[in-house]
Amino acid sequence: MEEWEDYVKALREEVNLHLREFLDRKAGESQDTLIRKVSGMIREYSLRGGKRIRPILVLLGCDLFRHHTAEIAKASISIEISQSYFLIQDDIIDQSDTRRGFPSFHIQVWRDIFNSDPSKRRIAESVGIIASDLSESYSHEAMLEAGLPDDIALKGDRLLSEIFEVTGQGELIDVFSSENESFSEADLMRVHLWKTAKYTVEGPLVLGATISGRAKTLQNLSRFGNLLGIAFQIQDDILGVFGDDKKTGKPIKSDINEGKKTLLVLKAMELGSPEEASFISRAIRSGNISDDDFTRVKAIMERTGSLDYSRRLAATLVKKSKDYLSRVEGDAKIKRIIEGFSDYLINRES
Repeated sequence: MEEWEDYVKALREEVNLHLREFLDRKAGESQDTLIRKVSGMIREYSLRGGKRIRPILVLLGCDLFRHHTAEIAKASISIEISQSYFLIQDDIIDQSDTRRGFPSFHIQVWRDIFNSDPSKRRIAESVGIIASDLSESYSHEAMLEAGLPDDIALKGDRLLSEIFEVTGQGELIDVFSSENESFSEADLMRVHLWKTAKYTVEGPLVLGATISGRAKTLQNLSRFGNLLGIAFQIQDDILGVFGDDKKTGKPIKSDINEGKKTLLVLKAMELGSPEEASFISRAIRSGNISDDDFTRVKAIMERTGSLDYSRRLAATLVKKSKDYLSRVEGDAKIKRIIEGFSDYLINRES
């Protein structure tokens, strides 16, 4: 096992310990039966699966400047809990029935509370939205009650709110992209920067550096996180079409069925023939692409060079990101750990 793997494994175990303790407490707080039921479902949803990438990056962002304390580890789970907030809503927006190989939250509610009654599916979605709001409030509570000095906790929570706002703005543009005929690669990069890089890489790293209380300058760390975050999303979109659904935990055709204008889609339409571009346009609007049409879409992405273009761009972004990481004035060992972890993030298969 490489140096970064040992270090990250230990961080993941630490995060899981604090995450479970916090969610156990929240699940048992209320005397109301329904609230306890839904809080328990939030607990189960938040604990199942997940790589804990974001809280691990919070701790690494801190460790660049000082070794994290137990209080900082407790604060790091705030960004992980907020993932339930975003994912529950994402699955309702996308009408996705699965997440990480399990039923999505609103589908679990529909099955467990409403016995899959077709007339109750809408109210199950409403319960999901409320549960996501509860998860968002939990994330702030985790930050503010971790035991950090008041000024540091306030800075951390303010930054957490900023991350959520920028992520929401990116999600808004993404949702409208299917209706925007002029949606371009530049527009997509803005979505990746705001929706993914801010929330998944740059935001957590900067959050950790901020609550360390020792960071002097964050510019190079921020640039590293932004570039790596965009590459991360490009890789995620590649896995969404060319990956193994048994490893990714979601149906392999879901990105196409949800009408996502990924880089793969945009470049295939740009580089393909008019007939091929028209075919892909129809495919991402169909909502239920056939196996044969999905195979044809993949073939067009490969033939036009869209897949190769996406892979090259991701590799270029990662190379540039490492240049910024090398300029960060932080612990040399932790920089090596971050570099190894970043290689894993963009070479992963799930």
